[in-house]
Amino acid sequence: MIDHSGLQVQTRKMLIEDAVSCTIDVALTSEEVRNIFQIKTYDLIILDHTTEAGQKCAEYILEHDSKQAILVVSDAVKCIIMRCEDCVNHHQARRLSNPTSIKNIIRMVSGFENYTCDHYDAKSNLLIP
Repeated sequence: MIDHSGLQVQTRKMLIEDAVSCTIDVALTSEEVRNIFQIKTYDLIILDHTTEAGQKCAEYILEHDSKQAILVVSDAVKCIIMRCEDCVNHHQARRLSNPTSIKNIIRMVSGFENYTCDHYDAKSNLLIP
């Protein structure tokens, strides 16, 4: 999970780990992400790219594995991939707009591969808020 530090992140981490029976590492900086990715791989990354290093982390991750599963949980207007069509065709990103309930995050974490990004408008190739 790449997010701001604080109680909300620790609470999300604990609730997701309990609900999905998984282990979550938390990274706060792009340096932490680089260090972790040198020694580990992940089934899913949960990312808020409005953090100070969030977009840099997303770019680094996708540069090293373009098919890395990423759940973006963010209130940003834009997504981590600039063109929705590129994202849908070449990456595995899904998006939840903040604020969202922990139930939505758990649902996406536990069944990530069963969902598509519902913010994509094929006609305009733009992100739908």
